[in-house]
Amino acid sequence: MSSAGKIIVIAILSIIIVIGLGYVIGGSDTEVSESTELSGVIDIGLILPLSGDLATHGLENLEGSKFGVIEFNKHLEEIGAPWVLKMTSEDSATSPVIALEKLTALNAKGIKMIVGPETSSNIRNMKGYSDANNMLLVSCCSSAPSLAIPNDSVYRLVPDDSNQGTALSKLIQHEGIEVLVPIWRADTWGDGLSAATTSSFVQRGGIIDDGIRYFPESPEFSVSTSILAEKVQGYVDEYGKDKVGVLFLGFAEILQFIQSASEHDILDKVRWFGPGANTKEHKLIDDPIGLEFSTNVQFTTVQFAASKITDTGAVNPIYEKVQDHLTETLGTEPNSFVLSSYDAVWIIGLSILETQSTDVTKIKAVISDIAENYSGAIGPTILNEAGDLAQADYEIWGIRDGEWKLLGLYTQSTDSISLI
Repeated sequence: MSSAGKIIVIAILSIIIVIGLGYVIGGSDTEVSESTELSGVIDIGLILPLSGDLATHGLENLEGSKFGVIEFNKHLEEIGAPWVLKMTSEDSATSPVIALEKLTALNAKGIKMIVGPETSSNIRNMKGYSDANNMLLVSCCSSAPSLAIPNDSVYRLVPDDSNQGTALSKLIQHEGIEVLVPIWRADTWGDGLSAATTSSFVQRGGIIDDGIRYFPESPEFSVSTSILAEKVQGYVDEYGKDKVGVLFLGFAEILQFIQSASEHDILDKVRWFGPGANTKEHKLIDDPIGLEFSTNVQFTTVQFAASKITDTGAVNPIYEKVQDHLTETLGTEPNSFVLSSYDAVWIIGLSILETQSTDVTKIKAVISDIAENYSGAIGPTILNEAGDLAQADYEIWGIRDGEWKLLGLYTQSTDSISLI
């Protein structure tokens, strides 16, 4: 090849190389952002009732989430990830107004992924803001059926209360109750669970009184308990005390309600039943009046059941680890919601790990798949189209011999009760 030919070839190659470099450099922003791993500290938020009516459970769930962060960061270290998870916790004070204030404050800090809140009333007040601001709420405990909404910003690691209502109604029927007087908290959760339980009880042939809808802002329940005593007395006179039951659907104010109810002789002559929100409520056994009344009425509750045994028949090791750690940390056996609080952290963390992003849009695109393939402290975490835990059985608990005892299990697939 002549010298002139060589120069032409070199020139052409140089142009090709320059064009190629220009293409790589021109597209580098997109390529780097897609391939660069996260590093440093990744912040998520937590909003729980660390004071107020649900402080007992809120503080338990805080410990569950904190342990989730510790264990997830161990996982990141084991796989050599160059980032760690950090959680900023806020107190909702069991108030929907304060919960929204805390959410806006976290958003202002750039924290858009939140473990919590705990109550359905808080979520109802927050979800408009979280939806509009492309945030993510992963709740351990909210269960109101009215919040089972597809494609919103809310995911819940419990089944909605159409399931708990069925479990409660089956338990009450199983115990021989024919007439039920409901008392429920006047909020999103109370209204939803009352409707779910009473409609299921009627379908099973039971009789439902109109009941009492109370406002929890006032700790004075004398009027409500007087009305309740009058209602219960009338049904006892007609059906007998063994056929009449009281369904209480509330939070920690149950102690004040029971203290007032104890002033009416008829009210500790019938059975009382309650929800997961009251399960393992230690105020009831720490208070002499609460303990005596709860024992007399054989107070019995349901709470959603973790899968303690794996498909292979082995003990669920994550359940065992979390349960043992939190029982030791808290000094008492916690409510099962702490397990969901632990798993909520892991599902958010694994979604961040999968996408290598904190972009909530990307997180939402994978979170259901992550949940479907994750099995944690509560066992499988498959979500339904509304982003709620698809299915769960319910444990039956009661105050017996001065303490909370596991009494049995409601199996959803067979609609059956089995007692220990």
